[in-house]
Amino acid sequence: MGRIRVLPEVVASQVAAGEVVERPASVIKELLENSLDAGARHMEVEVRGAGTAMLRVTDDGAGMDREDALMALERHATSKISTAADLSSVLTMGFRGEALPSIASVSEFTLRTRPRGSETGTEVAVRGGKLGAVREAGCAPGTTIEVKSLFFNVPARRKFLRSAATETAHLDRAVETVALAFPAVALHYLRDGRTVHRLPAASNLAARVADLYGVEARRDLLEVPEMDAGGIHVSGLVSRPGVTRADRERQYFFVNGRAVESGFLASGLREAFRQMLEPGRHPSVFLHLRMDPGTVDCNVHPAKREVRFRSGGMVREAVREAVEAALREARAEWLRPLRTHVATRLGGDAVPAEPRVIVPGAHQPELPRPVVPAPVEVPVGGGAPPVRTPVEAPRGGPEEFRLIGGLSGRYLLLEGGEGLVLLDQRAAHQRILFERLQRGVASGAVASQRLLVPAVLELPPREHEVVAENLEVLAASGFAVEVFGGRSLKVEALPDFLAGRDPRRVLEDFAADFLAGAGPRTRGAVTEDAVRRAVARLTLDTLAARDEREQRELVTQLLSCELPYCDPDGRPVMLQFSWRDLDRKFGRL
Repeated sequence: MGRIRVLPEVVASQVAAGEVVERPASVIKELLENSLDAGARHMEVEVRGAGTAMLRVTDDGAGMDREDALMALERHATSKISTAADLSSVLTMGFRGEALPSIASVSEFTLRTRPRGSETGTEVAVRGGKLGAVREAGCAPGTTIEVKSLFFNVPARRKFLRSAATETAHLDRAVETVALAFPAVALHYLRDGRTVHRLPAASNLAARVADLYGVEARRDLLEVPEMDAGGIHVSGLVSRPGVTRADRERQYFFVNGRAVESGFLASGLREAFRQMLEPGRHPSVFLHLRMDPGTVDCNVHPAKREVRFRSGGMVREAVREAVEAALREARAEWLRPLRTHVATRLGGDAVPAEPRVIVPGAHQPELPRPVVPAPVEVPVGGGAPPVRTPVEAPRGGPEEFRLIGGLSGRYLLLEGGEGLVLLDQRAAHQRILFERLQRGVASGAVASQRLLVPAVLELPPREHEVVAENLEVLAASGFAVEVFGGRSLKVEALPDFLAGRDPRRVLEDFAADFLAGAGPRTRGAVTEDAVRRAVARLTLDTLAARDEREQRELVTQLLSCELPYCDPDGRPVMLQFSWRDLDRKFGRL
């Protein structure tokens, strides 16, 4: 007798209903999860036409006999649960029994399967939910499911799919998510006839990350020490302090092997990294949590993406403690040689605490009014722009500000005719560099500086494709980049004002900004803006102006910008405290 059976109506009614086939990536996710539940140790995924033309998943799992193959296409037919009580202890990836019939109802669907020990297999064809041929077939043990012409009979749903690039990105992430959830399973991923990933079975998560993203990406990650907090077991990898991204594309959380989304998990990560992240930057994390399945409800979302925890606070604290432990160890390793060096120089055994500057923070100051700059000529290679002598000094120009000094190495304090101005040095550098590159690209006069030794680097598939497709835009921005075989790129030159910077960082930021730049603007506008924002972000590493001459030069260049009062992401560069505001704070009004 077959193992698969139709659920009783009372049980089926308790399974959260909903459409599981949202896009091609949904199909791949469901098919791979079925393969994992079948005990597959090797899986092959092939897609064509961004998944709408063809998707195929082949595994070496248990396979099915003829009876089970037909029963698997019935709604709510599953071998994974049988009573309502089973929903509180689900450990399999799938359990609803909706995936295959839902997929078969909107595609040309073919199932080939053969259980181990059987001489022949079974082939079942379904078109738009209507059962076709059922026959014996010669095939290897395991299961192959081929899905063609997805949504052919529901054109309205197909119309709402995004661009091929966007759907491909979702497919890539679906495959990578499964690969990270189960490192011990080998996986081969082909797209339009080309191999994207050929991943051997890995001994641990770190090895799988190295296979997916490269050895350098693995070096930027810390091992999260395995820990158990109140029955919640946490392990994984997290990025080192200072190694961040412009997006959250490499944030993965797995609960009992299932990739999930939860505000508690994200909150625990943010709390662990508090005061360590620049605005707009995000850490990478690959975190696995194991817990009693009775304490987590994975039946709250049709696609099982979201989960509900019995004690979300405990889960958040477990994540925070585990990540903080990894960061503490990394910080201790970094400080150890520094403390030894300073102790030797000072003749003591500790690093003296840095003085702190207390800045009033209870007020809500307004942005300064726009400054009308004098006409400027900006040399592309850097340096202070020579300011032409204006007929009438611009209101709020450099000569109308008196530089008081620096605060904590991050801010400058200036006195103007209407009050005090607090200037964020890093944000100012971003604005200056952003507009310098913008003007240089517009005039075709961005100067480059060749690297002494060309940098050869490897990027993940999506980032590599974005860079490879936009070499001309990068060239206009002062970069010399070429494809160097496989997923490698060779960087031979950078804009001269980025001499000595890390080319990998700027290319990764450009790709992230480009992929996140969907909107009403043209592709060219998105691409050029992504380059400028990525380059401007490198100023986050810029040292603060060291003396009064450099500080004055920074103010002069900033006030020559078109928009000196905000950085490229719209955040304030300067905050103004009017004399009236200060008088009110001191009770003089």
